[in-house]
Amino acid sequence: MERWNNDRVDKLSVFEAFAEAVKALANGRRLQLMELMAQGEHSVEELARLSDMAMTTTSAHLQTLNRAGLVSKRRERTTIYYRLSGDDVAELYTAAKRVALHRYPRLGEAVDAYMGQPRAQGPVIDPSAVTSEMVIIDVRPTEEYEAGHFPGALSVPLADLEDRLNEIPAEAQIVVYCRGELCRMAREAAVLLRERGMDAQAMDEGIVEWRASKEIDLSVA
Repeated sequence: MERWNNDRVDKLSVFEAFAEAVKALANGRRLQLMELMAQGEHSVEELARLSDMAMTTTSAHLQTLNRAGLVSKRRERTTIYYRLSGDDVAELYTAAKRVALHRYPRLGEAVDAYMGQPRAQGPVIDPSAVTSEMVIIDVRPTEEYEAGHFPGALSVPLADLEDRLNEIPAEAQIVVYCRGELCRMAREAAVLLRERGMDAQAMDEGIVEWRASKEIDLSVA
């Protein structure tokens, strides 16, 4: 702060400071970590495992985001936990994604290729079309479900889905969701359920979008 008090601050200095915050987003790994932290608080070890990164690399990215004020952290004994600093950070993430999908063809092509692989193909549904008669399944890890989920959703992590098929009403219309628009777990789960003869489709949004828009109540009773 002393530098700002002693030096003449011109308009460029303002925009340079603005750029420092925005620049923290300009990395694919950090955006991936932000999607994960939008699900709830995670330890550095969990984030490294979920993002398939080394611990030192994960920690360095988290420190960059923390310096920019986009995430906050707490220590519990020897474990450090990170989370988004607020829902406005999720808004920033989804706004950047929305503009990029609309304006940058390469992102749209990459998403189409990623989501278009055979194990993820199939119908999607908008959250506004979901009714109370449908069975909603959350296929994220249990700890993410417990941090916040779609009202009335059943927690069945993707890794456990095949072993828990008997818990899902076979004749029901099933809707599956996961972390967000760029997450493929829900689509993969829907494919598996359809292969077992069930009527299943994936939502085209997830937790990160709902945390940003606040259109879905993610509170946990």
